[in-house]
Amino acid sequence: MSWIGLHWLAIAGLSLELGAAGQPAFGAEYFHGKTINLVAGQPPGGGIDIEMRLVAASLGKFISGEPQVQPRNMPGAGGIALGNQLYNVALPDGLTLGMPGRAGFVLGSITDEKSARYDVRKFTWIGSMEGANFIFWARKDLGVSTTTELRGLGREIIVAASGSTTANSIIPEILAKYGGPKFKVVRGYPGIADAVLAVERGEADAIYCDRASLRPDMIDNGLVKPIFQTFPAIPGLPVIDELMGDDGEKRLVKLLTTPMRLGLPVIGPPGLPGDVTEILRNGYERMASSAEYQKQLRQRSLDVGKVNRGDALALEVTAAFAEASDDVVAEYRAFATKN
Repeated sequence: MSWIGLHWLAIAGLSLELGAAGQPAFGAEYFHGKTINLVAGQPPGGGIDIEMRLVAASLGKFISGEPQVQPRNMPGAGGIALGNQLYNVALPDGLTLGMPGRAGFVLGSITDEKSARYDVRKFTWIGSMEGANFIFWARKDLGVSTTTELRGLGREIIVAASGSTTANSIIPEILAKYGGPKFKVVRGYPGIADAVLAVERGEADAIYCDRASLRPDMIDNGLVKPIFQTFPAIPGLPVIDELMGDDGEKRLVKLLTTPMRLGLPVIGPPGLPGDVTEILRNGYERMASSAEYQKQLRQRSLDVGKVNRGDALALEVTAAFAEASDDVVAEYRAFATKN
């Protein structure tokens, strides 16, 4: 058995025991005395892992029965490995939940059906905070402060990225292809934390990621500076739309930013019973709306905004897939599958 299979058996052990015992009774106290395994689809250290651990520390307090929530990591293929396990292996009992990630996971099923063995629309969507705002961060010694200076730089700009299907790699490549800055994206880093470290060491000039994936001191001491953002969340900072002119480029970036608008969702396997789903959705909503949780988000430089309920997230995913034209999907596949 592969290491992924062994690792997943350790994560899903409680779910397997429950399944062997027969069909549980899904009442208000269903979660009493139980443990929920909450799994991040990325390695430790990045923004996804940070938010997953905050959810793990907080969620159980807002669910009837106050279950323990155990944080885990299962990195692989930008969240696709975890998506496969949740879809094909995990039992629909509410005891195994995941936070696989954003673009790699959400768009994986339209990139390569052989790798992503799931239909992202069929997961049980629990909830998320308002969408993540990715920012393009450049090292101070790159010597640029504006998008105009970024475009006019007379050399390649090395951008560290974490995987072939992720927005932090593909969106800079799209901008470069359509006449934008001279980005050279290095995709070889296993996780966003490794890509951030490459920027810190000077192996790369820049990175495109959310604020939470950077250490606060990198910003505070001026090692990196923000050049543009994805959504108009920070007053005075240019928005990515200002770098785009081609309609095809805009449609492609819109597809890629759909996962960001979803935020970082908590999901369960397909077929989770409706009453268990409601217990989890209501618990997540109460947790995410609480003043204490939002204080913790701010302390970790995570985005704070409205709470997205799982039923609304499911509708948004379905709509995004319906709107994506064949030519846009084909171009995304070309970016995601290139070496």
